[in-house]
Amino acid sequence: MKHITRIAAAALAAAMLCTAVPMSVRADTHREFEYDVETMWTNDDVKEMLDYATFWVGKISYASSQNNTDPNNHRREELHEGGETDCSWFVYHVLFRYGLLEHFVHSYEWGNAPDTYPGGRNIGNDISNAVPGDILATGTGTKPQNSHVLIYLGGDQVVECASGKGGVVISHVPHHIREIIHFDCIPTHEVNKGVDTE
Repeated sequence: MKHITRIAAAALAAAMLCTAVPMSVRADTHREFEYDVETMWTNDDVKEMLDYATFWVGKISYASSQNNTDPNNHRREELHEGGETDCSWFVYHVLFRYGLLEHFVHSYEWGNAPDTYPGGRNIGNDISNAVPGDILATGTGTKPQNSHVLIYLGGDQVVECASGKGGVVISHVPHHIREIIHFDCIPTHEVNKGVDTE
């Protein structure tokens, strides 16, 4: 499904190398895959997105949007090595790149305003119901400083951008999950890639 779009993205990237493009690209100009929450993904699609998210482990530092410690708005730019971002912008950049989000969603909005992420739905807070690619929200969800958002990797692990951990890291699922958000286009079981014999 996504390899056709990838070819077009590669052509665009090649064209960009031939022009004077600043090193920092605004997030809304960087989408590898078209916005689409209807077409079913394969497990390989999910793995590709999670591989992209975990690629940034140890390569991006934390900058709090709540405390305005990032005056140059690096967190809003496309992810790049040595950059800075916070939990909300990290999740946004990953999902935007893979076509799951159209607009930025703050950490306290996840789980509180499902209309901000069409194609997604709250599935409670029982981690046994989560699948890789789901979004986990923690905290009260009423104020930015009391909330956090992470991407579930499966096997009791998440990838997150956290202040107390120095930036993007892989860690264990938090004990107190407020909401789990599942995008319906993400498979909840192993996709059969065999030949249909019917």
